[in-house]
Amino acid sequence: MANPSDPVLWCKEAAGMMTRGDEKGAIFCYQESIKLRPGIPDVWYNLARLFEKTGERKEALATHITAGKLFPGDFRFSAERARLLAESGKYTEAVAAASDALVSAPYSPTLLANKAGYLIFAGNPNEALQTAEQALAIDPGCSLAILHKAHAQAALGDAAQAKETLENGLSAVPDDCRLLKLLANLQIRSKEYEAGLASIEKVLLLDPNDAESWSLKGAASAYLGRKEEAVSAFEQAMKLDPKEKSYRKNRDAVRKG
Repeated sequence: MANPSDPVLWCKEAAGMMTRGDEKGAIFCYQESIKLRPGIPDVWYNLARLFEKTGERKEALATHITAGKLFPGDFRFSAERARLLAESGKYTEAVAAASDALVSAPYSPTLLANKAGYLIFAGNPNEALQTAEQALAIDPGCSLAILHKAHAQAALGDAAQAKETLENGLSAVPDDCRLLKLLANLQIRSKEYEAGLASIEKVLLLDPNDAESWSLKGAASAYLGRKEEAVSAFEQAMKLDPKEKSYRKNRDAVRKG
C-alpha cells in the first residue's frame, strides 16, 4: 500500500479484497482503517457484517455493541444487535436492543415489527400486539407487522381474530408466504382442514423448498384421510430438512394409522 497511514486507502483495499473473495483480508483492512480513524460508522458496519458473513458471530455482535456506543444516534447497530441476539435465542435482550434502535428511529415500521416478533418469543404477546399495531398505524401494508400481530393474537388465544388479520393482510399482499403459512397453520389447528390445505398449497407454489410447509400439507392431508398424500408430503419435508425428527415421526404415524 502506498500510504499505510491513510484510513481511506485501507477501506479501498478492503473493497478490492472483497471483490477477490478475500473476506478475511477485508476484515483486516477495515480493522486497520478503524485504528487510524474510528469515527466513521459505515466502516464499523461493514466490519460487523463481514464478521457475520465469515461465521464470526460473536465478533459481529461485539462490533455492533462497540459501534452502538460510539454512534448512539445510528439505529443500525442496535437493530443488528437485536437481530443477532434473537437468532441466538436471547429474545429479552433482543427486545432491549430493538428499543434502543427505536430511540433513534421511532417511526420505523420495520423496527417496530421486528420488536413485536422478539416480544412474542420473549413471552409478551400483549406488548407484541401493541407494538405491531404501532407499526401498522405508520404503514398499514407492513407485512411483517401483520404477521406478528396475528402471531400475538393467536398467542393470546384469539385464533379467529388472528385469521381475520391474516386474511385482511393477504388481500393487499396475496403472495406473502409467511402470512399464508401462518394462516394455514391456524386453519389446521381450528380443524378447517380443506381451507388449511388450500392455503399451504399456495405457499408451495411460491416456495416448494420449505420443509415446514410440506409438513403442514402432510398434517392437513392426514386429517382429511388422504393417507398417500400425507406420507408423500412428510417425506418431502424429510428430504428438505433431514435433521427435523418430527417429520419422520408423523410420516410413520400416518402409515400405521
